[in-house]
Amino acid sequence: MDDKRRRQLESVDDVLSEVREQLQYSQEQGDIYELRALQLLLQVTKAMHSRRDIYDLITLVLDSALSFAEADRAFLMLYDDNDKLRFKMGRSYEGEYLGEANFVISTSIVQEMLNGQKAIILSDAQTDAQFNKRQSVQELELRTIMAAPLSASGSLLGLIYVDSKRPLTRYSKHHLNVLTSLADQAAVAISNAQKFETHHG
Repeated sequence: MDDKRRRQLESVDDVLSEVREQLQYSQEQGDIYELRALQLLLQVTKAMHSRRDIYDLITLVLDSALSFAEADRAFLMLYDDNDKLRFKMGRSYEGEYLGEANFVISTSIVQEMLNGQKAIILSDAQTDAQFNKRQSVQELELRTIMAAPLSASGSLLGLIYVDSKRPLTRYSKHHLNVLTSLADQAAVAISNAQKFETHHG
């Protein structure tokens, strides 16, 4: 990783650390701090809109999701020209790229999210009555699972999926709002980057 990329990711981590602290504080102080948390998140998403390289952009999206969720893995899928949902990229919390061979996820969570077209967060899948018996949840020993649709201008571009073997101990409704906001901003940035590649490719 070059120095420029390292500085960018350190900046993202700094902002997202503040977001997490604000989310924890908001559990005690009430809904008034939700707006503050979203404002802090937008500082991260603004960086997305300055990127035109799709590879660099998706890396930033996944690393931001990982930092926010304190999760182990994050994956991004996009629909191809034949409307098939395809693996695009994976990242680990350690900053390593994960290939398609590592792309083993909870498909039931993804399908549930796609059916409802809304973000889903399981703070501890092992205690969730609906999903704790699912094969992927058991085999992967998953605790935290997040999935959010990437939608822009009314079109579903793909999804973000995040998971961890640790439970999300500080979960509140604000996590869902921030995850949804991150996915929405990422979708717009990815859509713009794809258009840029089409016109300049």
